[in-house]
Amino acid sequence: MQNRLVRKIQLTGGSTYILSLPKSWIRQLSLKAGDEIEIIQDKNLRLILTPNSTPQKQEKAIINCENLKSDLATREFIAYYMAGYITVTLSCNRMKAEDRAAIKETIRRRLLGAEVVEEDANSLTVQFLVNEKDLPISKAISRASTISQNMLKDVLIAMEDWDIDIANEVIERDDEVDRFYFYISRQLSLSVSNFEILEEEGYNIAQIVDIHSTIKSIERIADHSTRIASLVPQLHGVKDQELLNLGKTVLEMYKRATTAFLENRKDLANNIIEQDSEINEIHKKISSKILSSDSPYKIGLLISADSFRRISRYSLDIAESTINIMAKSGNNIDKV
Repeated sequence: MQNRLVRKIQLTGGSTYILSLPKSWIRQLSLKAGDEIEIIQDKNLRLILTPNSTPQKQEKAIINCENLKSDLATREFIAYYMAGYITVTLSCNRMKAEDRAAIKETIRRRLLGAEVVEEDANSLTVQFLVNEKDLPISKAISRASTISQNMLKDVLIAMEDWDIDIANEVIERDDEVDRFYFYISRQLSLSVSNFEILEEEGYNIAQIVDIHSTIKSIERIADHSTRIASLVPQLHGVKDQELLNLGKTVLEMYKRATTAFLENRKDLANNIIEQDSEINEIHKKISSKILSSDSPYKIGLLISADSFRRISRYSLDIAESTINIMAKSGNNIDKV
């Protein structure tokens, strides 16, 4: 709950305006006479006061456990990472060496800036050393979208050429997209209390839900590319040209969706939304044909078709988020 007070502006010396601060605030922030206060005017003409001398609080979390399960412990680390914590300690009696090793390997692979700073037989402490200035949210979204686009492109090659090595490479790349998803989720959590994270990139707090929806869609598209890649060995080189053409159409649709988001292209976003019904009809036709066939690989083909359709739906979500973000930008004059 916000602590709101009303203060009157006072005029001294005929030209200087003064606003007094409550003594309770001064004590709470450990301020004194002579300390500097930064005053920022936001887009809503609000004045935000930030003490320059106040050290940033280092958030720490402790995870206590009795019976360690490495996958659950890893999920806890990820949750605290996305919540914006800097240091997380896992405390568990008689931690097995193999469990500790599995947790460390997964955290380093899936979380940007994760470093183990302390460990013993009963505990493991991880610090998240992330330099947000080097990786703004827009750049992280761009990188994640590029990786996921290449995953989808390569899985189509793997299906067409029955190249299991390429399919396996696609599966391995899924963690890279997860890293950017977790990182952006962390930045959005931190931006709730530190609006500068968003405003330095031209975003505002009203757009958080749409930014998160976009990176979540990108992450899910990577998951579906991985899902298709896992089916390649089971298809034994069987090719369905109509299915491959659907995949190529969806890839181009996804590329245009991310371009629309990154470049604020409402025209592209609207074209993608209009294309959805066409993609839906193509998917229905292909699925019906596969179902009526006597191919022993129909299940794998159907799952692949379903994933292509889901990727098109996530591309549609990105297009809609693009329009939503532009509407919340504060620029009320726009062309339709």
